[in-house]
Amino acid sequence: MYFIENGDLNKDHVDDIAFILQNNDSGSRILGIAFGKKKRGYVLQEQDGGRFIAPKGNTDAFVDMSIQDGTLRFKFLLPGSHAYDNDDSFIFRFQNKRFELIGWERKLRSKKNDRVNEVTSVNFSTQTVIYEDRTKKSETRQKRFDYGRLKTLGNVVPGKFSLSYDKL
Repeated sequence: MYFIENGDLNKDHVDDIAFILQNNDSGSRILGIAFGKKKRGYVLQEQDGGRFIAPKGNTDAFVDMSIQDGTLRFKFLLPGSHAYDNDDSFIFRFQNKRFELIGWERKLRSKKNDRVNEVTSVNFSTQTVIYEDRTKKSETRQKRFDYGRLKTLGNVVPGKFSLSYDKL
C-alpha cells in the first residue's frame, strides 16, 4: 500500500477508501476506490490501471490525495516548459454513478524561485473559470463558460489535461 485515505464519498454516512497500490519491483501504481458497506467490508467502485495516478509512467508527479467534503482531491507536480512546472489539482465528486471532474486548478510555478506566476481555476459545477496573472501587472479575470458533459476519473490524464482561459 503506497497511500490511503478514508472518508464518505457517496453520501451514505459510511467511510469509503481511496488507495494507491505500488508494485515494489516495477514501481507502477494503481488507484482504487472502494465504497464501505454498512455491515463492514468494502465494494470496489473504481480502479485505474495507472493512467491517472502515474501519468505516462511518471510516478514522481503524484503529490497528494485527500477526501474532503465528499470529494476526492489529487495534487500533481508536472513538468512544464524549461522554466516552469505545473502544480495541478483535480477535484472529483461521485455523482451520476461515476466520479466526475468538478474542479481543476493549475498553478504555473517557476523552477528558478518556486514563485507562482499564473493560476487558472475552473469550477465545472458553476461553469466558472478564474485566471490570475501574478507577474508585474497582477491581473485577475473571471468568466462563465459552457462545458457540456463532465469528464470522469477514467478519461482525465494529468499532464495532458489542460484548459485555456482565452479558449473557454
